[in-house]
Amino acid sequence: MTGYHAGPIARLLSVFMILGVASCASQDPTDQTLTPEEIVDQEIIELRTRAEQGDTGAQYLLGWRFINARGVEKDDIEAVRWWTQAADQGNLSAQLTLAVRYDNGEGVAQDQAEAVKWYLQAAEQGYVAAQVITGGRYANGRGVERDDVMAVEWYRKAAEQGNIRAQYSLGVMYEAGQGVSQDSVQAYLWYDLAASLPSVEQELSIKNRDIVASQMTPEDLAEAQRLIREWRGGNKR
Repeated sequence: MTGYHAGPIARLLSVFMILGVASCASQDPTDQTLTPEEIVDQEIIELRTRAEQGDTGAQYLLGWRFINARGVEKDDIEAVRWWTQAADQGNLSAQLTLAVRYDNGEGVAQDQAEAVKWYLQAAEQGYVAAQVITGGRYANGRGVERDDVMAVEWYRKAAEQGNIRAQYSLGVMYEAGQGVSQDSVQAYLWYDLAASLPSVEQELSIKNRDIVASQMTPEDLAEAQRLIREWRGGNKR
């Protein structure tokens, strides 16, 4: 059984600040007569005002100010409060930040169920890495009741967007008949797609694909190869 490993989580944080900053409008030019300390104080006042008015980008950035003690005293509780407000309104960056922090127990008590809650909300917005993680959590029963059908659903959403880890995982599910009827054609298809590019899963995908192929009829193998050509033809950039 395969599930999610640490890779996508490590990559999530690399996009959070970009997403958060993009949702906040740029500030007016700063008055050059202000001292650096006064400039920071003014930024915090403006950021807090916008956050209190419901601006999710400002809420998200204010959370990072509290975590990093930039212009305010470090306060993990206050950071989580602002991130939660933004996440509840659908801010993707805040949802991912909360998911990772609850997952790892960073600034909050570790809570796998709470982590899955936020990964799921990000996945529902179409964020591929969160979809892979969510599939893995359902497959392994970590933070949520194990559900192979739901695991397949989320792996498929990510796999159809070209995610290699999800394609490999979907191949495993079809080969084993977990969450779906056992299907060598589909297993071969997803393993082959996962094997097409260098990745952590490439070697295993090739090995598993070849094992599946050795057990297939010529007709089934031809059908799998037809589906692969069709899939690649429909996904050309």
